Amino acid sequence: MELKDNINPKLPSSLVFYVILTISAFGSGMYVLIYKPPIDIKLTNAIIYGVLFYGVFKIADYIFSKLYIEQAKIAVPKLIHDIVTAIIYAIALFAILKIQFGIDLTPIITTSAVFSMVIGLALQDTLTNLIAGVVLHVENPFKINDWIRYKDTDGKVIEINWRTTKLLTRTNDYLVIPNSNIVKDTILSVGYPTPEQIMSLFVGVDYDSPPNEVKRVLESVCLSTMHVLHNPPPEIRVVKYNDFSIDYEIRVWINDYALKDHIASNIMTKLWYAFKRENIRIPFPIRDVYCHQVTAADGNKEIEQRYNTVKRIEFFSIFPEAVQKEIASLLNQKYFGKGECIFKEGDEGDSFYVVRKGSVSVTVSGNEVAVLNRGDFFGEISLFTGGIRTAGVTAKEDALVLVLDKDGFSKIIMENQSAVDSISAIMTRREIENEKLAQKLSDQAFSEDQLNARFTSKKLNMFNKIRNFFNLS
Repeated sequence: MELKDNINPKLPSSLVFYVILTISAFGSGMYVLIYKPPIDIKLTNAIIYGVLFYGVFKIADYIFSKLYIEQAKIAVPKLIHDIVTAIIYAIALFAILKIQFGIDLTPIITTSAVFSMVIGLALQDTLTNLIAGVVLHVENPFKINDWIRYKDTDGKVIEINWRTTKLLTRTNDYLVIPNSNIVKDTILSVGYPTPEQIMSLFVGVDYDSPPNEVKRVLESVCLSTMHVLHNPPPEIRVVKYNDFSIDYEIRVWINDYALKDHIASNIMTKLWYAFKRENIRIPFPIRDVYCHQVTAADGNKEIEQRYNTVKRIEFFSIFPEAVQKEIASLLNQKYFGKGECIFKEGDEGDSFYVVRKGSVSVTVSGNEVAVLNRGDFFGEISLFTGGIRTAGVTAKEDALVLVLDKDGFSKIIMENQSAVDSISAIMTRREIENEKLAQKLSDQAFSEDQLNARFTSKKLNMFNKIRNFFNLS
């Protein structure tokens, strides 16, 4: 809910009420003037004049606000409007008392020191807040909808009136601050001089991780987070060497202070997955140490699970069991959080992925074309030929993937060059099937000779790409 510190014109129903009130007061005055009923004329006239003035003033206030202030788009502070209204009411009261009863309050107010002292003492805090409110409007250190920090509380300014300033805090509560406190205390105005601010976060990383590598990962995560500005770029600083960690300060620029906590949460969430992928450990103090010896059986169980995954993949099923187990040992695990990009369409790469847990979304030109689940794989073109990514892949939920890159697979293919022919055949068949699906073609569209010639040509092309990519003799 957005509240504006402007004069808000009354609703049409209120205007109708004021019109009826004014007409009634005018009619009552004419009745008293013509028929002179046996009543206290002075008191009656005073009441009629007061009601008549009130109705006329409200109508004029509505018309002025609606037809001039609103049309001219002038923001009149509510405090100024209230002060002017109070002055006009006071003048009308003095005039009615003097005209009807002959009472002149001006000399009493201007000459009575006792009266002035009593009023001043009674209204000391009120007058202090009133004057402070005027000072705030004159200096204009912040405006409605600006974010400020008062002591340890952040809040959005929703109203500045004659006595208090109201903030809406991050917990959706009202913080009402007397204007005199704001004038006396130190206030941090977040939106000045520009809406861009630096947000700082701190994270500790173990000593085994090179600082430049950690900085690269931190910067990459920040730049991939929504609402973080790329210019100026994030700044990563090493701030402290602790007993068990190296502390880093992450300084990023944002331009929406209201989203500060949300942006910080997104960065810290992505960091966990990024650190997992890059084998960067976040240490913590240890008081009780529990030792667990990893046995050969534990390692063999993991290799066996990966081997079962590898042998079900068509490209690797052509290799002997010993080679398949070697491939399984080369696989690296990487974690990706929901919504994180694994790679983009058009990226260069040389890695092959197998989904071990969770699911990923495959997109082409921004449209989802497939969802891959446990056991599915992607990225084979880049692994075998170094070709650019023909689709983008994003984690649809938290996902754990196994990754095989060129560096690890090169030794395998070097020692098993005879497998290139079979891999080329499989790759070519899959490529032709994908083309048929994309173009909605059937085998009947070509003769058997044409199909064989097409397959042979594409297979030879794929064969040469694989041998060139791995520098095979």
